[in-house]
Amino acid sequence: MHLFPNSRVFISFGSLQIAWYAVLILTGALCAYLLCQRTMKKWSYAPEVLDDYVVPMLFIGILGARLWYVIFEWSYYSQHLNEIIAIWNGGLAIHGGLIAGFLFSLFYFKHKNISFLRMFDLIMPTVLLAQAFGRWGNFMNQEAYGGIVSESFFAHYPAFIKNQMFIDGAYRMPTFLFESVCNIFGFLFITIIFRKYLYKRRGDCGFMYMVWYGVTRFVIEGMRTDSLMVIGLRTAQLVSIALMVIGILGLTGVFHKVFHWKKKPVVLFDLDGTLIDSQKLVFETFKRVFKEYKPDYELSNEELYSFFGPTLEVTFSKYFPEDQIESIIDRYQAINKQLHKDFLEEMPHAKEMLEGLKTEGIQCAVVSNKRIEIVKRGLKQAGLDTYFEVVLGKELLPEPKPSASGLIEACNLLHTGRDDCIYVGDNVSDILAAKKMAAYSVGFSVDERQRVALEKAHPCKIINDLMQLVPLCKEDHVWSDNTIW
Repeated sequence: MHLFPNSRVFISFGSLQIAWYAVLILTGALCAYLLCQRTMKKWSYAPEVLDDYVVPMLFIGILGARLWYVIFEWSYYSQHLNEIIAIWNGGLAIHGGLIAGFLFSLFYFKHKNISFLRMFDLIMPTVLLAQAFGRWGNFMNQEAYGGIVSESFFAHYPAFIKNQMFIDGAYRMPTFLFESVCNIFGFLFITIIFRKYLYKRRGDCGFMYMVWYGVTRFVIEGMRTDSLMVIGLRTAQLVSIALMVIGILGLTGVFHKVFHWKKKPVVLFDLDGTLIDSQKLVFETFKRVFKEYKPDYELSNEELYSFFGPTLEVTFSKYFPEDQIESIIDRYQAINKQLHKDFLEEMPHAKEMLEGLKTEGIQCAVVSNKRIEIVKRGLKQAGLDTYFEVVLGKELLPEPKPSASGLIEACNLLHTGRDDCIYVGDNVSDILAAKKMAAYSVGFSVDERQRVALEKAHPCKIINDLMQLVPLCKEDHVWSDNTIW
């Protein structure tokens, strides 16, 4: 085994060699993968989504990059057919890889019922980082360089760069380095500044990548002496112009208008305090339960408000021994059922709001931590049960809120993707559930005390009238939480 036997080879085992080119490309791909996987976890996507994507994507991308290079160097490879597969010697054209990767991504994410534009926003900035690593593979192969420069040009460069840029008896401009640095700056700009301050529509980060890389490559390609050519023009510059044009059209919203990319959200609702006004019912039920099981204990208003959101198991476990909780919950349910008619009310404008969403063709569902029997009884009594295709209660949730699993399950049952989803709730637990899948969270409350708590959870929107949802759903929004990357 020989480590670093020459500038091109990372390690060799007899006749088997692993080139720096391959190591650096794979390192860049790994960094991109890890960054994307980190965000996908925040969005509550299973790791398998990217795991199943990245290996075929890498293979297809490399195949497309090689094919592009061979096509435009066919005069050479037609005479050296055995070298077509020798990618370890260099010869990958990134534009071919981008086109092949784009087509595969369209197919893959459509098959998975995942928004391609959302993944476009996620993946493309990390491609800049991967490309920055890849350019150092060009450096190790002594390719992707510019014209002849004097030795003094490298006065402030590290010696290893200067020495490696001595090619064919002359020092060459390190254009690989210029592009690598520009790619890193592009990655930082898009992920730190653009996402936070300039992002407006789905796909904007991907389109910004196209503009940034298009400009970078066009300028730097003009300095190179080893460009691929077609009818006397540099192919990379032609493709870069196309990238810039497509990117600018995307950022200005042209494609969204032409191809009608504006999507209607699916709207999920909490039940208590959102669709039905159950505050009096819940307060009275808890008071009567405590009067029976803990007669000397007086519940404060702060405690009563805190009971909204958590499951009954969680709430009662703070006050009673574990072996009593099941029987206490049964008693709670019985009392709650008796009090429904006297204390339960429809939330003002709930029916009108649901009619408005129905007219717009927007799918709706209910996701509640309450037991399904109680949820359905409350909806029926309020006259809202006919508006929902899917209703999930405690027994049907994979995990109770603030887990996002119930919201994801509702989207699955509605046969819609989860990438354009609004969750409307009245307490912090609801907002946290939405944020755990980066859904567009709407906090609703007519109670000032609860409103203050909601504001601290930083929902995407706070409303005090359910009718505000109808015009909101008509707006040109990205229906996800764009603070979560």
